[in-house]
Amino acid sequence: MTISTIDPVAAVVRSAQYLAGIVRYDDLWPQLAKLVCRFFGADVAAFAMREADGRVRFLHIEPPGVSLDATASTVAAVFDSGFLASEVIELPAPHAAVLLPLGRERQRTSYVLLAAHCGTAPLPRERLDLYLALAGLIESTLDRIASQQRFVNMANNVPELLGQLMLADGGWHFTYVSGGARTVLGIAPEALLTDSGLLFGALDAADRAALEAALAGWQAGAHLRLTMRWNAPDGGTRHLLANAMATTGEAGERVWDGAIQDISEQVRLQEESRHNLERLNKSMEDAIQAVAATIEQRDPYTAGHQRRVAELAERLAIRLGLPEDTVHGIRLTASIHDIGKIHVPAELLSYPGKLPEVEFALIRQHPRVGYEILKNVDFPWPVAEMVYQHHEHLDGSGYPRGLSGDAILPGARIITVADVVEAIALYRPYRPALGVETALDEIAQHRGTRYDPAVVDACLALFREEGFSFS
Repeated sequence: MTISTIDPVAAVVRSAQYLAGIVRYDDLWPQLAKLVCRFFGADVAAFAMREADGRVRFLHIEPPGVSLDATASTVAAVFDSGFLASEVIELPAPHAAVLLPLGRERQRTSYVLLAAHCGTAPLPRERLDLYLALAGLIESTLDRIASQQRFVNMANNVPELLGQLMLADGGWHFTYVSGGARTVLGIAPEALLTDSGLLFGALDAADRAALEAALAGWQAGAHLRLTMRWNAPDGGTRHLLANAMATTGEAGERVWDGAIQDISEQVRLQEESRHNLERLNKSMEDAIQAVAATIEQRDPYTAGHQRRVAELAERLAIRLGLPEDTVHGIRLTASIHDIGKIHVPAELLSYPGKLPEVEFALIRQHPRVGYEILKNVDFPWPVAEMVYQHHEHLDGSGYPRGLSGDAILPGARIITVADVVEAIALYRPYRPALGVETALDEIAQHRGTRYDPAVVDACLALFREEGFSFS
């Protein structure tokens, strides 16, 4: 093929189109050599590399069987100089050849392209310029494939399943799946590319519906984060975490790019931790109830007092809309709020009349004693401080520290109201039971002064609207 028969623009454009379709190193060099012969009219095309010992090795020669041993020194010179060379070589017939350096990395030529045309006339400048344009296209292709290969290698070496889902034919289908599919699902990437139902079909029904709803809500830039239960081929259940971002494909398709992790071990450890915490809390509650029972054994006249205060305090906390964990802490604290009475002589606790001032002052110290007993126990709530404060009043008229206002914890305010209502309503050794209405009148009269207004309102509503009564 002569220079006049080649359309330079067409040759470059067709080469660019051809190179765009090459995405793998497999058979790269034979494809490139055939391209040079087909679009540029070369009679011989070859690509060479240099071994570590300096020898030249040809990766592919087109057509096969042609010997280029005589060109080794010329090719080596191009590797050394990094410049284009043009000369006539014997193959064994004379051929005008051009040798082009390719893929320069760290200032070294990686490959050399040799294109030879049968004849003795040197290649004209137009033909050399055409080959220089081709060399640029080939180098761009090599860079692109190398970049893609690096991404694929990295993607396949992480334990997560990296993938892309595209909406097509009314459903979501994988267009890319990394090697992590084998780790996360125990399924080959190729299988998922063929049938995305291997993932969707094995999801728990509710989780599959949630995933499909999330995917259907595609909006460019949106994020998806979802935990799912997946029935594995081995019969077990795996817990998966999907993270993805909504993007747009090359042709405007709806696409989700993201990753799926196997978090089964994390879920197992969390569940184990939850069970351990439940057992710890159960043991703690059992110990608290044992202490409460011990106190009540020493004070038979107030047997059940702490239990009833805890019952009312819990209901008040619920009505006030406090979080479940906070309610739990208030109930436990209320069930041992009088633990400090364990240091009070039993005869004072059951004294049938009004106590002398000295003895009453001793009883008034039971919140402080309770605090000292509990302060070094690592509760999830401020139990010791609530016990210390359960006789304090908003206006500072309480004891033992005369705290006021915001210095009193919300939980302690609740226990205070519950304690007052139970103590007034029910029997005490020094007086008969005064009844619930008397107790409610007491907290209503001192609403906003001694007692928290919100707690008082909740207590009044609990008894008068909900019909609460001590069990």
